[in-house]
Amino acid sequence: MHKGRRKRYIIAASVAVVAISVALYLAAENNPYKNSKAWNFDSHKENSVPDGFLYMQTGSGEGTWVVTSDDSARSKPNVLAQLSNNYTESNYHMLVIPDRGYNQFKASVKFKIISGEKEQASGLMFRFQDKDRYFVIVADAMNDRFSLCRAEPDKLICTQDERADIKNGQWYTITVHAAAQGIAGYLDDKRLIQRYDQHYMRGTVGLWTKGDTQVYFDDLKIDY
Repeated sequence: MHKGRRKRYIIAASVAVVAISVALYLAAENNPYKNSKAWNFDSHKENSVPDGFLYMQTGSGEGTWVVTSDDSARSKPNVLAQLSNNYTESNYHMLVIPDRGYNQFKASVKFKIISGEKEQASGLMFRFQDKDRYFVIVADAMNDRFSLCRAEPDKLICTQDERADIKNGQWYTITVHAAAQGIAGYLDDKRLIQRYDQHYMRGTVGLWTKGDTQVYFDDLKIDY
């Protein structure tokens, strides 16, 4: 009896994974979203702190988020910079869009890691509940890694890690598609992440950096 239940569970889980893979594929190919929001930060004054966002962090030390100009910006002239250089092992800086949140959506952002002595990691958060509960796709230039991570109180669990050649001073794009329990993550146009996860089924989107990472962001967009 126990073996029968286990077999049925494995079959059901396999069917669910296939169904979610199909849903993610259709979302990526057909772009079924009717609404979108976008931020390119070009309407903000240089050296200003953009309004309309929530700023928060874990660990010690506040993040320094400021609009600045960058000749290499993908949509010139401005980018949003996170310039804090403080470091603790659990120090995460977050900038969050304060809205109702999304279940099925596509979100993307362009990023360029500038520096970091101990960390060089930036990411795109989604299904954000609070500063202790969210998903984030992390691009880590120091460790050549592209990861899907889930935040829980007092810990960050990376459930999928893939190798990726990420260099300081170069622009890349993180894109995430989410449909039901399915999550797909792209670095530029290459899908590196696909995962089934039943946590945090709805939430908002935001930007994320780790430790003393300094990074530029541009062209944050959500289709939903």
